[in-house]
Amino acid sequence: MFFKKPVEFEDVKEQKKRTKLKLTDVITGNANLRRILSDNIGFVFLLAGLGFLYILNSYAVESKVRRKVELQEKVNILKDETTATHAQLIWLMSQTSVAKEVERRGLNLKEAQTPPVRISGGSSKR
Repeated sequence: MFFKKPVEFEDVKEQKKRTKLKLTDVITGNANLRRILSDNIGFVFLLAGLGFLYILNSYAVESKVRRKVELQEKVNILKDETTATHAQLIWLMSQTSVAKEVERRGLNLKEAQTPPVRISGGSSKR
C-alpha cells in the first residue's frame, strides 16, 4: 500500500503527454483544434485585440496623413496668393502707378519738384 503510486500523479502525467503538440500534428490535421483553443483562449484573445488595435491605428494614421496633405496643399495655395498680392501691392505703390491713378481720378495733383523739408519738433529758438 505504501509503494503504490497515487492516482492523481498518473492523471497529471497522462495529461502532460496529451497536451504536447507538434507542428506535424497541426499540419496533418491530427491536432484537436477545439482543445488547443480552449487551452490558449487568453492568448487568442490577446492576439485578436492586438490585431484590432493595429488595424485601428493604421486607419487613424492614414486619415491624419490625408489631412496633412490637404493642409499642405492649402498652405501652398495661400503662399502663392500672398506672393501675388504682395507683388500687386508693390506695383500699386510705385510712383508711376500713383501718378496714373491721380490722373485717372482727375485730382489735379502735381508731383513736387523739390524734396521734402524735415521739420524737427524738439526745441524751438526764439
